[in-house]
Amino acid sequence: MKKTAIIVAAGTGSRIHSETPKQFIPIGGVPMLAYSIKAFHKYDPEIEIIVAINPDFSEQWEMLSKQSHINNIPVKIVHGGKERFYSVQNALNVIGHITGLVAIHDAARPFVSGLLIEKLFSHAENAGCAIPAIPIKDSIRAHVMDEWVGADRSLFRAIQTPQVFDIEKLKNAYQHPFQTKYTDDATVFESAGNKIYLIEGEENNYKITTKMDLEYAEYLIGVDNPSLLP
Repeated sequence: MKKTAIIVAAGTGSRIHSETPKQFIPIGGVPMLAYSIKAFHKYDPEIEIIVAINPDFSEQWEMLSKQSHINNIPVKIVHGGKERFYSVQNALNVIGHITGLVAIHDAARPFVSGLLIEKLFSHAENAGCAIPAIPIKDSIRAHVMDEWVGADRSLFRAIQTPQVFDIEKLKNAYQHPFQTKYTDDATVFESAGNKIYLIEGEENNYKITTKMDLEYAEYLIGVDNPSLLP
């Protein structure tokens, strides 16, 4: 079955307060984006990899990819959009086939494992999609009628990427107009009438959003954890 991986890397680093786009910031001396590219390539050297990048930073990435010795991995670059939705849509538009599976992954999750990628593709092959999720540890409250009321955290899951889908169904879902509720691809897929299937994600597959997240990533790499290195 034909497999494609789309890595969304079009952010500008505004939330991490960095002049360097977050996905280009080095972790253990390696650009964040390189981790995801290598993870998918290691899982399957034949997988088609598409990266959505802000066009203002295309030349910078070309230089970094050479320095990181990943320019030998076939990668197709597309322009990212103003919203994540449009970045994924642009990447889907360059896929020339409608049969197979596509994984959508955030470059800000550099520690995705090959085992998780394999599980997701395997499950999606049978179910049509596979979404990684982990239980919520903290107590949570919901804003209802101007009050913050307690909620049963066992009823909720934190959603991760990569999210894997049947390509044709996801392409059809992305024909719908953008809505602000589309914070991930599963929501787009579900809004088109498709059923969502969750599988267990991984604790280390967390999203780097703040400087503290970045410092923790450096810590993980520095505590003799070779499984996290690309």
